[in-house]
Amino acid sequence: MAEQSPIIVRAGATAHTTSVHHRDFPEIRAEGATPAEAAAHLANQLTRALDSALTTWRRDTMSRAVADAQAFAVNKPE
Repeated sequence: MAEQSPIIVRAGATAHTTSVHHRDFPEIRAEGATPAEAAAHLANQLTRALDSALTTWRRDTMSRAVADAQAFAVNKPE
């Protein structure tokens, strides 16, 4: 069975953008011209959200989501 990416890619708000979010944090979204660019923005959004993570478990989960978004941004072809 193929492993599914934790990064969900959808069409953006305009015709030439892509929207992405992490499966564990669907409320945090980012857009960009490509999926890789949007994922890089998502990593930044998730990093900012770490400030509001009140528990160790939540910080750890968000940190993994940041790493997933960064890996997707680096490994996703344009």
